[in-house]
Amino acid sequence: MTEYKLKTTIKKVIFLLVLFIPDIAYCQLFEGRVLLNDTNTGIPFVDVGIIGKNIGTVTDQSGKFSINLDNINDNDSIRFSMIGYDSKSFLVNAFKADSIKTVYLSPKSYYLTEVKVFYHKTRRILLGSPVNTETLKSGFGENNLGSELGVKINSPGEVKLLDLNLNVATCTYDSVTYRLNIYRLSDQFVWENILTKPIYISFTKDKIRKAITFNLKDYSIIIEGSIIVTLELYRDLGEGKLLFLTQFFTGTTYHRKTV
Repeated sequence: MTEYKLKTTIKKVIFLLVLFIPDIAYCQLFEGRVLLNDTNTGIPFVDVGIIGKNIGTVTDQSGKFSINLDNINDNDSIRFSMIGYDSKSFLVNAFKADSIKTVYLSPKSYYLTEVKVFYHKTRRILLGSPVNTETLKSGFGENNLGSELGVKINSPGEVKLLDLNLNVATCTYDSVTYRLNIYRLSDQFVWENILTKPIYISFTKDKIRKAITFNLKDYSIIIEGSIIVTLELYRDLGEGKLLFLTQFFTGTTYHRKTV
């Protein structure tokens, strides 16, 4: 009788464990390539990521990529995007089921609206906050492809960006290169890149003794309202450390995987 009760109790415990254990997530590596639709040539540095999730990577020089996908993301969407190209999105479950894993992108057409030119006197203004201390530092949360570090900037009106200033605190790399992204915020989760062509920013370790200025005048970047300016790690820099000087009370610093 005691043995029967013991077996019954064990069965009940096992049943309860099975009942309350959630689906076990497992991760699988998927590899593929992003090609130009017209020529079948690889497109370098395309952003590959799960929309709304902190999961992403970047294609290499030949358009190849690899990304880890969990089964818990099967109902999410994976997006392939690059400035200057129409982006493509797929349901993760459908993408995983496709044995070829080749994605084709086409160049994006930008339509220019009518422009009326009026002369008026201009003035230079500073967006963001000047750095007055060397004690507060910030850097990338992850040194992985597709990682972005950025700040939110509020423009008082329609403004043309002329320069970007970076204050580097620590750099153990001989040289670094990042991709600049400028996003308009549709809402908290929708970031719309307003650039029409990629902008790459590079500098060497010997340049960090003072603020590094990059000229953006030729890109004709017009902003208005709230934007987020980020640097994206689009190439593997290897082992090292890069920290930027920042300032108290300058707002939120954003870390994310680009999509």
